[in-house]
Amino acid sequence: MKNKAKNTGKGIKAFNTIYIIGIVFAGVKLIDYLQWTFQLIKKWSLPDEPFFSKVNLINSNVEISVTAYLMFAIAYIIVFGFIILGLYQLNATTKLFAEKKIFQEEVSLAFRKAGKSFLAFAFGTLVIDVAFLAWAKTSNRVIDLLSIELLIFVIFGYLMVFLSEIFKEGITIREENELTI
Repeated sequence: MKNKAKNTGKGIKAFNTIYIIGIVFAGVKLIDYLQWTFQLIKKWSLPDEPFFSKVNLINSNVEISVTAYLMFAIAYIIVFGFIILGLYQLNATTKLFAEKKIFQEEVSLAFRKAGKSFLAFAFGTLVIDVAFLAWAKTSNRVIDLLSIELLIFVIFGYLMVFLSEIFKEGITIREENELTI
């Protein structure tokens, strides 16, 4: 029994390490997006660094207003915040697991919220990129916007929703077992 508790503690420590790394990477990326946006506002012209959309406008004659870039940048920043929210929800589940609260409604809800956050990020960035592509009226293909990052967050989001349903079913089974005893 001690070995099981020791392994659980290692798993939680490992997740906490990954969580901190994820928050740091997401925070650095968010700071980059914010810096680009503040440079855009400050100069009211495009910064030297390219816009952070997956739409490739390099070597094209597309003219987009600074206001449109600002609108798309703010939308990206808002949608990117869903990654941090999803990571926060996953961290909440590990805290519950550490307290030995496994089949609780809070665990199921935290997994569901994390899944919805990751899906909101994935589909949000896709929608923003498609809208940016349409706004730019460029010949880029929508299929070019699909990336490994998008696929990973869609899979991860649906996995979290699936885990939420598993824990919800576990709660029902636990309650039924308690009633039969």
